[in-house]
Amino acid sequence: MTNIEPLGFVCGTKGDSVSFLANKETCLSFGQIVRIESGERTFYARVVNSESSSTLELIEQLREAEGKEAFGPYSAYRSVDAILFLEKRLGKVRSPTFNPNYRDKVYAASEEDCSILKLSGELEVGRLRSEDQLLGSVGINIDAIPRMMGMFGMTGSGKTNTELILNAQIIDNSPKTVALIFDFAGQLLEGKEIKPQCGLKDHPLFHSKVQYYSSRDGKMAIGLHTITPAKLDMLFPDIQPPQRRLAWELYRHFGAEWIDRARDIYRNEGNVTIRAQKVVTEALMQKLLSLPHDLFPASAYTFIDNALQNICKGVSCLVDISGLRSEDQNRVVCLLASAIAAHYKRMWEENYEEWRKLPTLLITLEEAHEFLDPNKSRTIFSDIALTYRKYRVGLNAVTPRPSRINFDVFAELWTKVIMKTELKKDRAYLTENTPYMEYSETEIKMLDVGEALLISEPKIKFAVPVKVSHYPEYLAKHSKVDYALPDSPPLSELDSRIKQLRSQDNVSLN
Repeated sequence: MTNIEPLGFVCGTKGDSVSFLANKETCLSFGQIVRIESGERTFYARVVNSESSSTLELIEQLREAEGKEAFGPYSAYRSVDAILFLEKRLGKVRSPTFNPNYRDKVYAASEEDCSILKLSGELEVGRLRSEDQLLGSVGINIDAIPRMMGMFGMTGSGKTNTELILNAQIIDNSPKTVALIFDFAGQLLEGKEIKPQCGLKDHPLFHSKVQYYSSRDGKMAIGLHTITPAKLDMLFPDIQPPQRRLAWELYRHFGAEWIDRARDIYRNEGNVTIRAQKVVTEALMQKLLSLPHDLFPASAYTFIDNALQNICKGVSCLVDISGLRSEDQNRVVCLLASAIAAHYKRMWEENYEEWRKLPTLLITLEEAHEFLDPNKSRTIFSDIALTYRKYRVGLNAVTPRPSRINFDVFAELWTKVIMKTELKKDRAYLTENTPYMEYSETEIKMLDVGEALLISEPKIKFAVPVKVSHYPEYLAKHSKVDYALPDSPPLSELDSRIKQLRSQDNVSLN
């Protein structure tokens, strides 16, 4: 397998590092995948660095540039550094066992190489970037969802578009897959940052495979009668043991209406009927009184039950929390995610055959650093990332600040979609703690909008340069859905029927 024209030839190797001299007029880019033919072996490597110089000494270059002296003959050259990541030998593809020889030819990756590298997956993210060309499909396998993932990139790098593409693919694969999407900025429904503007509401399956919840339309409410003291940690991460004990006493005394009754008594009498230290009572009651009435009404209804039913049927849930205070956003997110994750765990433990019928779940969490920061109280999302893999519950941590994610959680994110990242601290965190990314800091800094690096272990064990699909173009290519509805009667027939009904009404009135 050869291309017509090689990019250059190998001029040196050391370990998994390869240097090659690029031919004149050759176009390359950081991160580009190249193929090196070496006898019975074929090696694949990623471009990580380049330098251009000549065989002249520095002083000679300066004198020639100033026009003081002419030197010749001499050679100008471009030396390119690449890191090996795969080797093909005797039909088998594996990690490199050796390295290429001097003068081995170097070629740009081709469509045929895409099939050898096995970059496609059920959840297509985009296409392989090779300099200015787009090659084969690049995607994530469904079985990679429970192995957790992360999307990282600065504001404006294309995260919203990437979220839309990935969740649209999950909707397409329903009921095998299902999504629980927390939208903090209210962008995903309508795609406010996408041009031309389109969001999940424009997906052909939106009305049958997606349920939308928003505090603005009254569909998002968590009744106080559904909250037990066991859920207080998710509502108030800083709650203390004495406050928990008092809450359980109130629950045993008043039952499901314990919050209502305790708040009413406290407002009227300045205390509660259960004996407790005043400081403990005041601390707990101040927390309970802070729950807003519109989001936490005095009822036994909770939208969480409806969302759980939809998830189990393969209907994805888009939860728009953009209009809420930050503390209420955290409460809704933790309560809902905890309830659904707990259901998957309980089904696995108590009814395994029914659990197998559940769709594989991906929870998309924007502003993930607010929930996974090691300096803050631990949330349900740390537990999901660390222990829920076997229950087929996956977490997609979306954030512009990867360095603020707990290291133990970050290590469990086997799939990473990395976009342009501006802060050096974040780039260093990504490259130092992600396998096969040790030499990619420059590349991350140079990524354009809509470009990304994808790693999805164990399937894709190297950083793949991807051009993420543009969501409007994806919708344009998506086949329309036939809901098998009966044809509407013609307008003339409707008009005649309306006139007939009116005439009958007039006769009956007379």
